[in-house]
Amino acid sequence: GKGDAGCQIPEAAGIVPGAIFLISSIFCMVTAGDTDALTDTNSALLSICFMLFLGFTDDVLDWPWRYKLLLPSVATLPLLCCYGGSTSILVPVQLRGYLMSDGHLTKLGELITMAATVDTAADGAIVNLGAFYLVYMGLLAVFCTNAINIYAGINGLEAGQSYVVGCAILLHNLIELARTGGDSPPHLLSAAITMPFVGVTLGLLRH
Repeated sequence: GKGDAGCQIPEAAGIVPGAIFLISSIFCMVTAGDTDALTDTNSALLSICFMLFLGFTDDVLDWPWRYKLLLPSVATLPLLCCYGGSTSILVPVQLRGYLMSDGHLTKLGELITMAATVDTAADGAIVNLGAFYLVYMGLLAVFCTNAINIYAGINGLEAGQSYVVGCAILLHNLIELARTGGDSPPHLLSAAITMPFVGVTLGLLRH
């Protein structure tokens, strides 16, 4: 595209750092040699690759917002299909009284049990959402991608907030790895993916 002064503006320059990020991530996974996390790694990289393709086509074709809301949900399918973690959530202390009182479910608690499972042994502190947790994860991906993409066009702001979020996630992973002595595969995988992301985003900001 062209700016107000007539100078050329690269519309889809993000494909370059995106491709470098994928290559760096794959190289890190290959050198790590951890075959136990291969399924999680491949599903994460497949989702990232799909989102990279979506971002490139959006820059070129200028997708309407109705497609931008739908396609990120499709991109999360590899992650959701391979997800084998917990589907439970921890209820805030202030809200537990609305679910259980004196060891018995309240009216709201009984209503929630029609779609989820309230852990009565934990006095309403834990709720197992089951399949609704996967729906939540898919909707969260839509929110995260569009929360970043909505700043597209404001010079440096889109990549800037991505860099800040990436640094925060990397710092959290490093703290958890230091606390567990490096024996935390989920945080190790997250750090291995986040480090190349922070690097390429910083390069995109610079140029």
